[in-house]
Amino acid sequence: MALNRYEFEVLAYLERENKGRSSIRQISDTLCISGTAVMHCLDRLKEDQKLDVIDNEMTITAKGVQALEPYRVKRAIILAAGFGSRMMPATTDRPKPMVTVNGVRIIDTLLDALVAVGIKEITVIGGYKFEALEALKTKYPFIKLVENRDYASTNNISSALLSFDTLHDGCYFCEADLYISNPRVITKYQYASNILGSYSMETDDWSFKMADGYLADYKKGNTYCYNYYGISYWTAEDCKKLKKDFAEVFYGPGGKDYFWEFIPFVLKKENYKVEIRPCRKQDIMEIDNYYELAQLDPSYLSKGE
Repeated sequence: MALNRYEFEVLAYLERENKGRSSIRQISDTLCISGTAVMHCLDRLKEDQKLDVIDNEMTITAKGVQALEPYRVKRAIILAAGFGSRMMPATTDRPKPMVTVNGVRIIDTLLDALVAVGIKEITVIGGYKFEALEALKTKYPFIKLVENRDYASTNNISSALLSFDTLHDGCYFCEADLYISNPRVITKYQYASNILGSYSMETDDWSFKMADGYLADYKKGNTYCYNYYGISYWTAEDCKKLKKDFAEVFYGPGGKDYFWEFIPFVLKKENYKVEIRPCRKQDIMEIDNYYELAQLDPSYLSKGE
């Protein structure tokens, strides 16, 4: 039997945190669910033998873990084809995701977060300096590399079209040029299609608002909104829709010029209900140019480039 949303959130919390002595108040505050609803949910889960409560210590049972299994994310797609011109000269011989920050490649922060929750069916779609991505196979021999030969003449929707072998049955869909400071933004289980966003009173960057619980008003520049981060999750049903809509737009007039996110958030938004999964600005660092790179890693200043 499928879990309802509260049951899912509580079980995923207990599995993730592994804190037997979590109080109802702690769970309520973390999940943003009322204490009353949490209490009723715990009673149902205990009755269904999905958790044990002994001496006020809550433990998820094997039956509880099994109930979460249909929601476990097993695959991810990473778009890594772009040129990264604003990061020159750091990208002279490598794509932006392969640039190191204090000794760590940008893409490794995402790959490590995925692997930490058991995701190894990972497709990386490259383009510019594609051969440089082969170095990833040393640390991550299980990843699949796909080359986008049209990266220079199209926008990243062309990479989205090359993702179809992996885009099914529930999948993370990620952009590769984000430095993940907090790997916990990648979670083992997902219940609904969503995208990460950090709250902003005002921004001049790409952002969206929430309407009736779902993403709305995706545009550049906004107030009382959420900043866009290119890390999203799509349910099995929405993966099917994305395949259809990506292809329809790409092969239509001007379709090659779109960013992938314009399809579910603007052009075909009526087909999707995407939740906003809040994160903090410090959880993910967007390194937009060489100056910002040098601020994070002073070694680039010493190179005199």
